[in-house]
Amino acid sequence: MKTYRILGAVLFAFLLLQACSDDDAIPEQEPDLNAVAFSADTHVRTATLPQNILDYITENYPGLTIYEAEIEDNQNYEIELSNGVELVFNSQGEFLGIDNDENEFDDEEIDPSDLPQNILDFISTYYPGINIEEAELENNGNYEVELDNDIELIFDGNGNFLGQAQDENDDDQGEDEENINPSELPQVILDYIAENYPDNSIIEAEKDDDEYEVTLNNGVELEFDLEGNFLSEEDGNGDDEDDD
Repeated sequence: MKTYRILGAVLFAFLLLQACSDDDAIPEQEPDLNAVAFSADTHVRTATLPQNILDYITENYPGLTIYEAEIEDNQNYEIELSNGVELVFNSQGEFLGIDNDENEFDDEEIDPSDLPQNILDFISTYYPGINIEEAELENNGNYEVELDNDIELIFDGNGNFLGQAQDENDDDQGEDEENINPSELPQVILDYIAENYPDNSIIEAEKDDDEYEVTLNNGVELEFDLEGNFLSEEDGNGDDEDDD
């Protein structure tokens, strides 16, 4: 009988200790949904692209402009043209090919259902009722998930949440800038370029609330106000020449 009492006391002490341990356990920390994680792709200004990339596009895609330029984490350049074609160049600006379903150079697009289960659970928990628009497996092994509310989330290869996607050069990108066809530029701007840069062509044209920004195929950026008055010139190295 004494033995049973001792065993009972030991068992009671163990259960009491376990209960105290559970009470003292550190609760799982809620994720910071506003945390920022840099994405694998970095936007670059058209004017800073290697000159041989600009020359290749001018020669092989006359009449088209650059819609978006990115540098991948493998240091390849990916250039999206105004007709939707995506060109890939290596870090020296040498043409590698066209990025399409048969010739993948960069991130792998995957079906959302193929994402790790903990990523799907995370999204359903913290973004209920919001669908996955697109999912990619990045070159660096991370998952990038775009939701249909335009939020992009980054997870590591094990499905751990890293933060919302943000481009390393986002501060240099004008949120209100809109790519336009050069034919939509005011005639006074087209006349200015024809007179002052007769040997060059427009490779990118953008408009925002205050001005037009035009990039030529020699890497020079020109800025004009909305009436078409010349404001400044900047080459790919960042050297400015303002209108006096």
